[in-house]
Amino acid sequence: MSNYIPHQPHPWVRRLYALCLYVLLPIVPLYLLWRGRKQPEYRQHWAERFACYRQSRIAPQKRRIWLHAVSLGETRATAPLVHAFFAQNTDAHIVLTHTTPTGRASGQELFASYLQDGRMTQVYAPYDLNPLLNRFFKTFAPTDVWIMETEVWPNLMAQCVQRNIPASLINGRMSEKTLKQTLKWKALMGGAYAGFTHVCAQSETDAQRYQAIGVVDAQLTVTGNLKFDMHVPTEQVAEGERIKRLLTDTRVVMLASSREGEEQLWLEAIEEFERTHAQIEKPQPRTQWWIVPRHPQRFDEVMTLLKNTGKNVVRKSELDMQPITQQINALAQADMVLGDTMGEMFTYYAIADVVLMGGTWLPYGGQNFLEPMALGKPVWVGTSIYNFEKIGADALGSGVLWQVQSSFIALENAQQSQLHVAHIPVRIRTFIHQQCGAVEKLGILLFNE
Repeated sequence: MSNYIPHQPHPWVRRLYALCLYVLLPIVPLYLLWRGRKQPEYRQHWAERFACYRQSRIAPQKRRIWLHAVSLGETRATAPLVHAFFAQNTDAHIVLTHTTPTGRASGQELFASYLQDGRMTQVYAPYDLNPLLNRFFKTFAPTDVWIMETEVWPNLMAQCVQRNIPASLINGRMSEKTLKQTLKWKALMGGAYAGFTHVCAQSETDAQRYQAIGVVDAQLTVTGNLKFDMHVPTEQVAEGERIKRLLTDTRVVMLASSREGEEQLWLEAIEEFERTHAQIEKPQPRTQWWIVPRHPQRFDEVMTLLKNTGKNVVRKSELDMQPITQQINALAQADMVLGDTMGEMFTYYAIADVVLMGGTWLPYGGQNFLEPMALGKPVWVGTSIYNFEKIGADALGSGVLWQVQSSFIALENAQQSQLHVAHIPVRIRTFIHQQCGAVEKLGILLFNE
């Protein structure tokens, strides 16, 4: 139990903030319609975003946790925590909220059994306006609020303080860029952080940045990163290994979780790489290029880019519908494969021999490179890894992650034979295993409050 008493300084700043939100509120439907052009799921469940529900959903359980995981990465990171919590708390209910459709879809897949047996409810998070938050709290009556990583909202935190509901920031991280932005609004955001009972930081560096915005020692605990405690789905790995066996004498180089603009850089790097090596005798095994975009609404856009190269391209979704003999023929003829299925990242990683991690080649901060590392895969990243700053530094320093300036250099260096000797995968997996333990530390703080 923490001896810290949450409070809300500078209420006048929050009133100005709320006024700005009310001014922007009429634009929200237009924003959702605009996002819905490429991702139709944004046109669904609008009522939930305004905290309108068809019926009361107050769970009878003694503990009712509001767990907010904004999008895909945060949702997947909650899995080991949720499983451990339910193992220790049989009379409990979790209301899982998201902001993005990809987060919602991931939650539906990860927690299908809990959603079916009534231990979990899943809705979109309401916007940070007091009337909407009041309806949410009235409907679901949470006894605890757990917020993943970075999603800190001033009115939500004020509501937790007013209602005497303990709120915890879980797997908290703060980049140098975010720290600078937060300090510009310290009266508003510092007040929001003052509403947390627990601020559970991923690293000492994150903890120091929280202290810079006013988080005090009584709130702060370094618990490590939940993403190290990931559950590796054996059935996905087995499926990936099955597909890999169909790729005779083929080495798979994969761009995983790519973001907008990175696919074009990747294709240019491939073109330069193949032009550079045109005069060299074709290496054995051959190289096949796989690409898995981060967001499903971009699958068709990326497919168009791949087809424009003039190479033979096949979609993973098409392969899945074919018998094995046709899969073998299609893969044998394909120069590139588009990973256009959701919820199968470990299948893709099991197929790959080398992974170039998306979100690192343009200033997006990086996607989760720990997942392919958990399978012992050599991973190359670009210069933008601020979402994983401390982990990245530790992995680079331990020689289990590789960083370069461009994807072309990554392709050149990925040819190095020393990356594929037996001890490298073992060393990578050992690094991941040694960093585990965040769930246990979080359980001590949160499970029995």
